[in-house]
Amino acid sequence: MARKPRVEFAGAFYHAIVRGNQRQDIFRDDKDRTTYLERVEHYRKRCDFKLYAYVLMSNHVHLLLETRQIPLSKIMQGIQFTYTQYYNRRHGSVGHLFQGRYKAILCDREAYLLELVRYIHLNPARLRRPKDPWKYQWSSQRAYLGERTPVEIDTTLVLGQFGRALAQARRAYREFMEEGIGQGHMEGYYDVVDQRFLGDEEFIEKVDKRAQGWEVEAKGPKVPFSRLVEAVAQEHGIASDAFARPGRHRRWVRARAMLVYLAREWSRISSKELGSRLHRDPSLMSRLYAMYQKDRDRQAEARVARWLGRK
Repeated sequence: MARKPRVEFAGAFYHAIVRGNQRQDIFRDDKDRTTYLERVEHYRKRCDFKLYAYVLMSNHVHLLLETRQIPLSKIMQGIQFTYTQYYNRRHGSVGHLFQGRYKAILCDREAYLLELVRYIHLNPARLRRPKDPWKYQWSSQRAYLGERTPVEIDTTLVLGQFGRALAQARRAYREFMEEGIGQGHMEGYYDVVDQRFLGDEEFIEKVDKRAQGWEVEAKGPKVPFSRLVEAVAQEHGIASDAFARPGRHRRWVRARAMLVYLAREWSRISSKELGSRLHRDPSLMSRLYAMYQKDRDRQAEARVARWLGRK
C-alpha cells in the first residue's frame, strides 16, 4: 500500500515516533542520548516549534510537538540526519540508523494532549526501566516537576489544566501520572485513522482544510507541469522531450532529478503520476527526488522560478 502524504500546516500537533533500523538500538550510552537531545534543542530553536514531551528509549524515541512555520518533515530531517552523521562517525558505523520513515500522527490537541503526555512519560514504567518512573533521566517528565531538562519544554499548557497555582498544578499532575502507571500499551494511540490522524471525523475534516490552505500559502501557486518541463529544460540546455527518453547521461540525470523535485514541490504531482509521464518506475522518481533534495541547486531553482514568473 502506498504511503499517505504527510498533512502539514502551521500549528499542527504531532506525536512523532522514531525507531532504530530493524529495531536496533540507536543509543549506546549517555553521550549518545545527550547528543540526540542537543540536536532536538538545536532544531527547536532554529525551527521555532513547541515541544510538550519526549522520551528516549534504547531503540526508539517519542516526541510530542507543535509546529509553526517550518513543517515537521524539515524538522525531523534535520534532527535525524545530523544525529546519524554523529552516530556513524563516533561508532564507526555505516548505513541507515533509523527505520525508514518515522511515524507522525496528527492529533487533536484539545482531546489528547494530557493523555499523550502521560503515555509518553510512562513509557519507561511500562518496560520497568526503572521501576520508579520519576527517576528516569531521559524524558521530559522532570520539566513538569520543576527540574531542568536539556531541551526546553512548554509545560504551561499542560500544567495550566491542573490549576493556577504552580505548586498545586504540579501535585495534581503527579497524581494524574500515578493514576496511569498501571496502563499497558495503548494501541489506540498507534491504530489511527488513515494511518495519520488521532481524532474524530470533525477534527480530520478541519485539519484537512487547514493543510490545503497552508500548502498553497507555503508553496505558492501551483505550476503547470508542461511549463515546468520547459523551464527546467532551458536551464539545463536540453530538449524538453529528453526527460522521457532513455539514457543516463549525467546532465540528463541531474536535470531529471531537478524536474522531479520541483514537480513534487511546485506542481504537486505524485511519484506515481511523474513515473507515468516520464515513462519510468515510480520508485525511481522517489530516488531522484531524494538525490536532488540532498544537493539542491538553489541558484538554478531561482532562475527557473524567474522564468516561470514565480517569486
